[in-house]
Amino acid sequence: MRSHRGIFWYSLGLTLLLLLPMVLTVAFFTDQYQKQQLLRQASAADNTLRIEPGAQGVFTLLLVVQQDDPAFVLARADGPKQTVTLCALPGSLLVNAPAGTTTLADCALTAGAGRAALLLANTVATGETAAPDLHYIAATPATWAACAGSASVRFDTAALLGPAARQKLGYGENPVADCTAAQAEALIAELESALPAAGEKCTARAAVWAAFARQDPALTAALPDGLRRQSARLLTDLLAADLNALEETLTYLSTRTALTVDYVTAATAPAKGGVMLTEDGTKTVYDLLS
Repeated sequence: MRSHRGIFWYSLGLTLLLLLPMVLTVAFFTDQYQKQQLLRQASAADNTLRIEPGAQGVFTLLLVVQQDDPAFVLARADGPKQTVTLCALPGSLLVNAPAGTTTLADCALTAGAGRAALLLANTVATGETAAPDLHYIAATPATWAACAGSASVRFDTAALLGPAARQKLGYGENPVADCTAAQAEALIAELESALPAAGEKCTARAAVWAAFARQDPALTAALPDGLRRQSARLLTDLLAADLNALEETLTYLSTRTALTVDYVTAATAPAKGGVMLTEDGTKTVYDLLS
């Protein structure tokens, strides 16, 4: 009896000695797995917090001023690069059409702003790449001013005009023009009258609009809401979801201390029936749309 009891306890002890390392090993790896899961969840939460709404958004828009002689401004809002870039294009710019070529202005007047945006994108697309996506917003000068609301700007005319031209317009002693959104169209027309070539004239609009966005970042963030208020008076292919995403991007940009707002010029050359983008001008536009 004693021998049987001794054998039992001996076997039990031996079994425990064999099982204990296995149990401790399983417990160790289970604990490590749980810790890794917690680290992954914490890392995912941290990543989610770092990416603010709109931080990854990139929007390219053809902004059209509807009037007898339409005006055009390419706009790029780039969340990752924290930039807003404007590029004015002359209405006489030739774009490729199925039947040959037409100007941006003629296309907008006869077929609408959406068609003008499509032809512009197709014109700058290379043979190896598809045409970039380009949304559009078209409105009258009064509607654009209403979207901007009570915004105002101090515009340095010396950025565009030489001393003689400034003197002629009455900005000889003080080159700075105080301008509200409602007065912007008159200021742009005044500046255009002092600029010689079509490509230079249209730059006045990009320069003035960029000044508004640069000096009043809140205006940039409020623009989508202004577009909603004026939706019955404008034309756009932006859906409600697109407008919400644009608002997130512009709101994000408006809060960035590193935000850069500027305008660029797309080089053009005279051509039969209008002007055409040079190789450098085509690259400028393509880069904005890409």
